[in-house]
Amino acid sequence: MNNPLKTTVTALSALLLFTLTASAQTNINPIIGDLDENGRISRSEAENMMKTPSLKSELFNASAEEQGRFYNALENSIRVRLLKLSRAYDTPRWSFAVEMCERNGLSGIDAEKIALAVRANLATKRGGSKGKPINDGPPVIADQDGDGRISRSEAESMMKSPSLKSKLFNASAVDQSRFCNALESNIRVRFLKLSRAYETARWSRTVELYKRYGLSAQDGEKIAIIMQNK
Repeated sequence: MNNPLKTTVTALSALLLFTLTASAQTNINPIIGDLDENGRISRSEAENMMKTPSLKSELFNASAEEQGRFYNALENSIRVRLLKLSRAYDTPRWSFAVEMCERNGLSGIDAEKIALAVRANLATKRGGSKGKPINDGPPVIADQDGDGRISRSEAESMMKSPSLKSKLFNASAVDQSRFCNALESNIRVRFLKLSRAYETARWSRTVELYKRYGLSAQDGEKIAIIMQNK
């Protein structure tokens, strides 16, 4: 094949590939709320959606795949807000979270729907093609979003929740160990400091510090023992 003909064939192949790619991109369903169709949901677009009943209805009635595409398209600052909302769901912080949402145009029902949609997306996002949940075993105590980790906010929520503390203190050694192993590093360090202070001269001062987080002396003692027996 001579050079001019080879060049022409190469150019036509590249043009065909570009045309097919552009056609495929055009055929992809637009992301809900993506007004400028750039594949990202900006803060202004997210706020617009929260104030537009038709867009909210479209999102809440969308398939899990479409809701996942919406969540993944969110700018980081918006994604963090919705993640915090999902973590607050069904915890003592929920009423405060709803109050904050109402200031941005979301009713309590809307907030609940978004929180559940975010949780569902998180549960399948890392599950691969089979859609396995992030945490395949029994749920970890106080793991509100089901990602197998206990974040700082989840740990603080547990310390302020009598029912969650009771659940942890009365759990089996295996479940208590799973809770300890799921703690994020900064929280594990705090609880380890608590356990090391137990039965030392530092204990009374340490207990006073942890009361700020909702732990009584008795609660602190139980957590210290759990960490020591881990």
